[in-house]
Amino acid sequence: MDTVGIIAEYNPFHNGHLYQIEQIKKITGAKNIVIAMSGDYVQRGLPAWTDKYLRTKMALSCGASCVFELPAPFAAASAETFALAGVSLLTSLGFVDGICFGCESSDISLLQEIAAFLTKPSKEFEQIVAACTAKGDSYPAARQKALCCVFSSQKEACASLLSSPNNILAIEYIKAISLLHSPLLPIPILRNGNGYHSQELSGAFSSASSIRKKSFEEPEKFLASISAAVPQSVTALLEQYAEHYPVAENHFSDLLYYRLSNLAEKDKNILDMTDEIFHRIKNHFPSYTGYSQFIAQIKTKQYTYSRISRILLRCLLYIDNPFFQKRKPYQISVPFVPYARLLGFIKDKSSLLRTQADIPVITKPADGLQNIRDFYITIEEHYPGWLSYALWMYQKDIYASNLYRQVQKSTLGCHRPDEYHSQPVIWK
Repeated sequence: MDTVGIIAEYNPFHNGHLYQIEQIKKITGAKNIVIAMSGDYVQRGLPAWTDKYLRTKMALSCGASCVFELPAPFAAASAETFALAGVSLLTSLGFVDGICFGCESSDISLLQEIAAFLTKPSKEFEQIVAACTAKGDSYPAARQKALCCVFSSQKEACASLLSSPNNILAIEYIKAISLLHSPLLPIPILRNGNGYHSQELSGAFSSASSIRKKSFEEPEKFLASISAAVPQSVTALLEQYAEHYPVAENHFSDLLYYRLSNLAEKDKNILDMTDEIFHRIKNHFPSYTGYSQFIAQIKTKQYTYSRISRILLRCLLYIDNPFFQKRKPYQISVPFVPYARLLGFIKDKSSLLRTQADIPVITKPADGLQNIRDFYITIEEHYPGWLSYALWMYQKDIYASNLYRQVQKSTLGCHRPDEYHSQPVIWK
């Protein structure tokens, strides 16, 4: 296998991520590792801990061949949409053979069984989910209960497997490969070290959550504290670019306050927004004091912290396009992600970029809109609406990244070019 892809956030890059890259090369013999990475916002619906360019440098310094950006509307989405977008992007590049993902279960066959079932769920499953959500369960909790009922003979194993975010994403990756009829070969690798949500640093394999937490708790001792948990090249980059981090959601508090103060009926079109959540936002808004406080105030047993976080981020970034909201990616024959934005590459791997992709590859942000027009105008007759969709997506990405850049600049004193003047990282 020549080229393997990874869908990642690297928020930030740590030894567990390095282990995955090393294991891929060992198991598959792959010469190239291609990353589809979240940009300046991550799947939990929050701004990334540091900007996408520094995280790209981390990945390239640790064995990645090239890094492409997962557009913001997909990066800050549910596990299902996040996985579909990542698989779509890697497939559309045309030179990726497989996709590797971490999981915390050795029962790969059960992961595959659940993924296969979810591509065509039964009526019984949907009825159980509906009944559970009607009783106040969150959708993830309702889905877990329904799957445990469907896989009753493996109930305990199923419940254990579905309690891990990494396993849930693994299921979604396998499902996305099937739904998109992707030729990518799935390559699961068992995780090493602490769990996804672990808040404690514990040696060589600590979670990204614990690293982020340490940066806020003990900024003066931060680099020394995490030196055992991240590769040496990452420590060097963090030392060199100390003004680029840490970025937190509360740095966006005033921007979110202003946005929510103008919340209107049309904002009910925000992806995942419901009438109940809309009115909870309106009703609790007078007691708003900050971003994270407001998420905690709005969330309920049914509406999880992550779901509320993603909805508020979509409000902030105006992600309310009906085309994006209603489209079923597995029912169309053109790519779900409409372009591939290059964030960086190893100089010796530039030949990968000369492969003919199924979507426009954007290497110079200033030319992105024209690249998209030139590509989609030729198929607009057969796929009406795709040009406007791709243009909307790209403009949304530029807006989202420029907003992040401005907050990073005003709070941390980080000075870097705006998106249209930014260039891909070229790592030697």
